[in-house]
Amino acid sequence: MGVPRAQMKMASSLAFPLLDLLACLVLVQLLTPCSAQFAVIGPPGPILALVGEYADLPCHLSPEMNVEAMELRWVRSSLSQVVYMYVYGVEVEQQQMAEYRGRTSILRDGITEGKATLRICNVRASDSGNYQCYFQDGNFLEGALVELKVADPFWRTWPWIAAFSGTLPVLLLIHAGMGFFLWRQKKEKEREQVEKDLEGRARVELQHELKWRKIQYMAHGGKSQAYAEWKMALFQPADVILDLDTANPNLRVSEDQRSLQWAKTQQILPYDPKRFYRQHYCVLGCESFMSGRHFWEVEVGDRKQWFVGVCRENVERKYDVFIAPRNGFWTIRLSSGNDYVALTDPRTKLKIDNPPQRVGVFLDYETGEVSFYNAKDGSHIYTFPHTSFSGPLFPVFSVWTLETTPLTICRVLT
Repeated sequence: MGVPRAQMKMASSLAFPLLDLLACLVLVQLLTPCSAQFAVIGPPGPILALVGEYADLPCHLSPEMNVEAMELRWVRSSLSQVVYMYVYGVEVEQQQMAEYRGRTSILRDGITEGKATLRICNVRASDSGNYQCYFQDGNFLEGALVELKVADPFWRTWPWIAAFSGTLPVLLLIHAGMGFFLWRQKKEKEREQVEKDLEGRARVELQHELKWRKIQYMAHGGKSQAYAEWKMALFQPADVILDLDTANPNLRVSEDQRSLQWAKTQQILPYDPKRFYRQHYCVLGCESFMSGRHFWEVEVGDRKQWFVGVCRENVERKYDVFIAPRNGFWTIRLSSGNDYVALTDPRTKLKIDNPPQRVGVFLDYETGEVSFYNAKDGSHIYTFPHTSFSGPLFPVFSVWTLETTPLTICRVLT
């Protein structure tokens, strides 16, 4: 039985719109951006931090991929409680919680490999708790949990003890292995060459060891006896003397090269490219450091003005420059008799209850840390955020007023 010609004509006319619709759907599917599928992985355990220092909250993607063009967000209990937001390479502050503004940043090392670390500076007790780290690529969103535990360094907050008890077994294990780590470190110094993977592993273990020792020290109130034991156990005392060839013409260095005073009249000295000029009233120590952990102590007495710390070898010496880590200086300063400042950018004002008459300067080259302590009572003054050092670092000193008391570098006790 044949099909009527009218029905065949109607079927043919319907076929073409259906084919057009199918082609459009395929084209839309091809043009729709596909979001990458990944998992967000946080640290295996809680992150420990002390009040007043900083905490790093790391997350990374699996598999590895560049996250520069993604949206990264750290939040507290809900997505609306934004701690930090990073969108396509730009920090977004409008949605950030007020208590975190000016205290957060993202560490970009490894960001092209899917690694992102949130740094919280000037940690507060209220920062303790859970954080959610979210990575969003297009419509795909994935997150991980990061726990931060904050300790009061002076053992005065009982809730801290409850939080600390959860991590106590881990810290005790680290403490039990500390003797082995120190023994192995001594052996490694005797070797001419250390295999690359063992060197990296030793560095991580050393960081855990130092953190544990510092938590012990700070938790007991920073007593002077504990300070004396801690500094000698973990740091090498440096016998620092002043380099006359670097001293600004307005500075007078003693014959034994250990005391520094403001000159009554500017001295006429031969030009030396190593010397500081203009309002750069600085002088360096003779010895530089390119590895290891070292400390020295400076007697400042009742001086009203001084600064001490470390600097790179290639800092500007002929012209005035802003003293800050970005220009190669890691220093603290006293001015006007009571204005203590860490010379960061911007400046960090320091609250010091007991003004130090002797300041301990501590350099840990491998971990990129410069710290300052009151050498009389052992109290912590300030620690610069971790950095990556390269090249020689020198002790640096400065005075800019003529006072009865000179600035004097303490001798190493033998």
